[in-house]
Amino acid sequence: MKYENIIEFKNTTKASKSKIYRFYNKNEDLFSATMLKNGKRIFPIDHARYFNSEVMFDENKILRQENQSMRNLIDCLEDKDSLQSTLWQMNWSFFFTVAYKLDRKKNSCFKQMHGVYDYLVEKYGNTTDLRIFFTTEPFTNRTGYHNHFVIYIEDKKLHKEIVTDIQAYFSYDRIDVSQYDKYKAGLFYMSKDGLNGEDWDFINTIKK
Repeated sequence: MKYENIIEFKNTTKASKSKIYRFYNKNEDLFSATMLKNGKRIFPIDHARYFNSEVMFDENKILRQENQSMRNLIDCLEDKDSLQSTLWQMNWSFFFTVAYKLDRKKNSCFKQMHGVYDYLVEKYGNTTDLRIFFTTEPFTNRTGYHNHFVIYIEDKKLHKEIVTDIQAYFSYDRIDVSQYDKYKAGLFYMSKDGLNGEDWDFINTIKK
C-alpha cells in the first residue's frame, strides 16, 4: 500500500487539512489504516476515493448519526444500572484500536484480545492490577473485523512499558493508542451497536 504525507494527500484529495482530519475523526476504522512515519501522519493513497464528491459520506447523515449517538449517551448516563454507565465510572488508562492485517473473524478477534490480556497478566499480574474492556466491529472498507479496547493499569510507572508491550504484541497489525479521556465518550462509541456474544468482553485481575 502506498502512502502520502498530509501535503501530498491534500493535493490528491483536493480537501483541506481540517476536512481530512474531520473525516478520520468520524471514521476511526479508516484512521487505523493511517500510520506514523518519523513522527508525521501519512495516509493511504487509496483513501482518496472517500473524498470524491460522488462517494463522500453525506454530511446530513453523519450529523443525524452523531445526534443519535449523543441521545444514546445521555440515555446510558441516566440509567445508572447500564453497563456503559458502570464502565464510564471506572478509571481507564489508554484507548487502543487494533486493525488486523489478516481478515479476522469475530472469534479470532476475541481470542486475540484474551491473548494479549493473558500475556500482560502473566508478565505484570503480580505487580499491578489490570483490566480490559473490548469490542469487536466489522470494517467498513474491507472484510474482517477490528478491535477497540480500553485498559486500566494501576501502577502508572508501568504505563509506558505496558503500552510498548501491547504495540509489540500486535506488531504485525496496525495499532493506534491514546491516553484515555472519559469526556470523549470512547466507551459509548465502542458499545454503540450493543453488546452481543463474542462482540465484547470485560476481563480484570482486580478483586473487590
